[in-house]
Amino acid sequence: MQDLLIDLDNTIYSETEEIFSQIDLKMKSFISTELNVTLEKAYIIQKKYFLKYGTTLRGLMINHNIKPSFFLKYVHDINLKPIKKNLDLKSELKRFKGKKIIFTNGTTEHAINVLKKVGVFKEIDNIFDIKDADYIPKPALLTYKKVVNKFKIIPHNTIMIDDIKANLVTAKKLGIGTVLVKKKTVSIK
Repeated sequence: MQDLLIDLDNTIYSETEEIFSQIDLKMKSFISTELNVTLEKAYIIQKKYFLKYGTTLRGLMINHNIKPSFFLKYVHDINLKPIKKNLDLKSELKRFKGKKIIFTNGTTEHAINVLKKVGVFKEIDNIFDIKDADYIPKPALLTYKKVVNKFKIIPHNTIMIDDIKANLVTAKKLGIGTVLVKKKTVSIK
Protein backbone atom coordinates (compact mmCIF):
# COMPACT_ATOMS: atom_id res chain seq x y z
CA MET A 1 0.00 0.00 0.00
CA GLN A 2 1.27 3.47 -0.85
CA ASP A 3 1.07 6.64 1.22
CA LEU A 4 0.71 10.22 0.00
CA LEU A 5 2.56 13.37 1.04
CA ILE A 6 0.54 16.24 -0.40
CA ASP A 7 1.60 19.86 -0.53
CA LEU A 8 -1.13 22.39 0.32
CA ASP A 9 -0.85 25.76 -1.40
CA ASN A 10 -1.30 25.66 -5.19
CA THR A 11 -1.54 21.86 -4.99
CA ILE A 12 -4.71 21.01 -3.01
CA TYR A 13 -6.39 23.92 -4.77
CA SER A 14 -5.64 25.53 -8.11
CA GLU A 15 -3.32 28.50 -8.26
CA THR A 16 -6.01 30.17 -10.39
CA GLU A 17 -8.05 30.59 -7.19
CA GLU A 18 -5.48 33.21 -6.19
CA ILE A 19 -5.09 32.26 -2.56
CA PHE A 20 -1.32 32.18 -2.46
CA SER A 21 -1.19 35.52 -4.26
CA GLN A 22 -2.96 37.00 -1.21
CA ILE A 23 -0.37 35.43 1.09
CA ASP A 24 2.36 36.79 -1.17
CA LEU A 25 0.97 40.34 -0.84
CA LYS A 26 0.65 39.97 2.93
CA MET A 27 4.30 38.88 3.14
CA LYS A 28 5.39 41.93 1.18
CA SER A 29 3.31 44.19 3.44
CA PHE A 30 4.68 42.54 6.59
CA ILE A 31 8.28 42.92 5.45
CA SER A 32 7.72 46.54 4.43
CA THR A 33 6.27 47.41 7.83
CA GLU A 34 8.61 45.36 10.04
CA LEU A 35 11.82 46.26 8.23
CA ASN A 36 10.73 49.81 7.39
CA VAL A 37 11.39 49.45 3.67
CA THR A 38 9.38 50.23 0.54
CA LEU A 39 7.06 47.61 -0.92
CA GLU A 40 9.49 47.24 -3.84
CA LYS A 41 12.40 46.54 -1.50
CA ALA A 42 10.17 44.21 0.56
CA TYR A 43 9.41 42.22 -2.59
CA ILE A 44 13.13 41.83 -3.34
CA ILE A 45 13.83 40.68 0.24
CA GLN A 46 10.86 38.30 0.15
CA LYS A 47 11.97 36.56 -3.04
CA LYS A 48 15.65 36.51 -2.04
CA TYR A 49 14.83 34.77 1.25
CA PHE A 50 12.44 32.34 -0.41
CA LEU A 51 15.13 31.26 -2.88
CA LYS A 52 17.93 31.11 -0.30
CA TYR A 53 16.09 29.58 2.68
CA GLY A 54 13.06 27.74 1.23
CA THR A 55 10.62 30.19 2.83
CA THR A 56 10.58 33.93 3.33
CA LEU A 57 9.89 33.28 7.02
CA ARG A 58 13.14 31.36 7.49
CA GLY A 59 15.13 34.26 6.06
CA LEU A 60 13.30 36.73 8.30
CA MET A 61 13.97 34.57 11.35
CA ILE A 62 17.68 34.19 10.58
CA ASN A 63 18.40 37.74 9.42
CA HIS A 64 15.94 39.85 11.40
CA ASN A 65 14.94 37.77 14.45
CA ILE A 66 11.28 37.83 13.39
CA LYS A 67 9.03 35.66 15.59
CA PRO A 68 7.41 33.01 13.39
CA SER A 69 3.99 32.93 15.08
CA PHE A 70 3.48 36.68 14.53
CA PHE A 71 4.43 36.41 10.85
CA LEU A 72 2.38 33.27 10.17
CA LYS A 73 -0.76 34.62 11.82
CA TYR A 74 -0.52 37.80 9.76
CA VAL A 75 0.15 36.23 6.35
CA HIS A 76 -2.51 33.52 6.71
CA ASP A 77 -5.26 36.01 7.58
CA ILE A 78 -6.68 35.93 4.06
CA ASN A 79 -9.95 35.56 2.18
CA LEU A 80 -10.55 31.89 1.30
CA LYS A 81 -13.80 32.61 -0.55
CA PRO A 82 -12.29 32.01 -4.01
CA ILE A 83 -11.53 28.36 -3.13
CA LYS A 84 -14.06 26.00 -4.64
CA LYS A 85 -15.16 22.60 -3.35
CA ASN A 86 -13.47 19.81 -5.26
CA LEU A 87 -15.73 16.77 -5.27
CA ASP A 88 -13.48 14.87 -7.69
CA LEU A 89 -10.51 15.27 -5.35
CA LYS A 90 -12.67 14.28 -2.38
CA SER A 91 -13.75 11.12 -4.18
CA GLU A 92 -10.19 10.19 -5.17
CA LEU A 93 -8.86 10.77 -1.66
CA LYS A 94 -11.72 8.78 -0.15
CA ARG A 95 -10.88 5.79 -2.38
CA PHE A 96 -7.17 5.96 -1.60
CA LYS A 97 -6.29 3.39 1.09
CA GLY A 98 -2.87 4.61 2.23
CA LYS A 99 -2.05 7.45 4.62
CA LYS A 100 -2.84 10.91 3.27
CA ILE A 101 -0.60 13.52 4.87
CA ILE A 102 -0.56 17.23 4.10
CA PHE A 103 3.09 18.33 4.06
CA THR A 104 3.15 22.14 4.13
CA ASN A 105 5.45 25.05 4.82
CA GLY A 106 2.34 26.79 6.18
CA THR A 107 0.56 26.23 9.49
CA THR A 108 -1.84 23.51 10.53
CA GLU A 109 -4.51 26.16 11.10
CA HIS A 110 -4.14 27.43 7.54
CA ALA A 111 -4.18 23.87 6.21
CA ILE A 112 -7.37 23.01 8.10
CA ASN A 113 -9.12 26.14 6.82
CA VAL A 114 -8.12 25.37 3.22
CA LEU A 115 -8.97 21.66 3.45
CA LYS A 116 -12.43 22.43 4.84
CA LYS A 117 -13.04 24.97 2.07
CA VAL A 118 -11.98 22.44 -0.61
CA GLY A 119 -14.18 19.85 1.12
CA VAL A 120 -11.46 17.26 1.74
CA PHE A 121 -10.59 17.81 5.41
CA LYS A 122 -12.18 14.51 6.50
CA GLU A 123 -10.21 12.60 3.85
CA ILE A 124 -6.81 13.71 5.22
CA ASP A 125 -5.19 11.64 7.96
CA ASN A 126 -2.52 14.04 9.23
CA ILE A 127 -0.88 17.40 8.70
CA PHE A 128 2.85 18.10 8.99
CA ASP A 129 3.37 21.85 9.13
CA ILE A 130 6.18 24.36 9.46
CA LYS A 131 5.99 24.16 13.27
CA ASP A 132 6.47 20.37 13.13
CA ALA A 133 9.52 21.08 10.97
CA ASP A 134 10.95 23.41 13.65
CA TYR A 135 10.58 26.17 11.03
CA ILE A 136 13.06 24.48 8.68
CA PRO A 137 11.05 24.37 5.44
CA LYS A 138 10.89 22.09 2.47
CA PRO A 139 13.10 21.34 0.57
CA ALA A 140 15.47 20.72 3.52
CA LEU A 141 16.36 17.02 3.75
CA LEU A 142 16.15 17.15 7.55
CA THR A 143 12.48 18.13 7.33
CA TYR A 144 11.68 15.23 5.00
CA LYS A 145 13.34 12.84 7.42
CA LYS A 146 11.19 14.27 10.22
CA VAL A 147 7.95 13.70 8.31
CA VAL A 148 9.03 10.17 7.36
CA ASN A 149 9.88 9.33 10.99
CA LYS A 150 6.85 11.01 12.54
CA PHE A 151 4.36 9.08 10.41
CA LYS A 152 6.47 5.94 9.96
CA ILE A 153 6.16 6.07 6.21
CA ILE A 154 8.30 3.96 3.91
CA PRO A 155 9.85 6.24 1.27
CA HIS A 156 9.71 3.75 -1.62
CA ASN A 157 6.01 3.17 -0.82
CA THR A 158 5.22 6.88 -0.76
CA ILE A 159 4.31 9.44 -3.41
CA MET A 160 4.77 13.17 -2.93
CA ILE A 161 2.60 15.65 -4.82
CA ASP A 162 3.85 19.24 -4.98
CA ASP A 163 3.88 22.26 -7.29
CA ILE A 164 7.54 23.14 -6.63
CA LYS A 165 10.22 21.05 -8.37
CA ALA A 166 12.87 21.63 -5.68
CA ASN A 167 10.59 20.02 -3.10
CA LEU A 168 10.25 16.95 -5.29
CA VAL A 169 14.01 16.70 -5.87
CA THR A 170 14.55 16.18 -2.13
CA ALA A 171 11.73 13.63 -1.98
CA LYS A 172 13.31 11.70 -4.84
CA LYS A 173 16.66 11.61 -2.99
CA LEU A 174 14.90 9.65 -0.24
CA GLY A 175 13.33 7.25 -2.72
CA ILE A 176 9.88 8.86 -2.57
CA GLY A 177 7.92 8.84 -5.84
CA THR A 178 6.98 12.29 -7.10
CA VAL A 179 4.18 14.03 -8.96
CA LEU A 180 4.61 17.63 -10.11
CA VAL A 181 1.46 19.74 -10.24
CA LYS A 182 2.02 21.98 -13.23
CA LYS A 183 1.01 25.58 -13.08
CA LYS A 184 -1.60 26.70 -15.55
CA THR A 185 -0.39 29.29 -17.97
CA VAL A 186 -2.62 31.71 -19.73
CA SER A 187 -1.66 32.91 -23.14
CA ILE A 188 -3.23 35.88 -24.84
CA LYS A 189 -3.46 35.69 -28.61
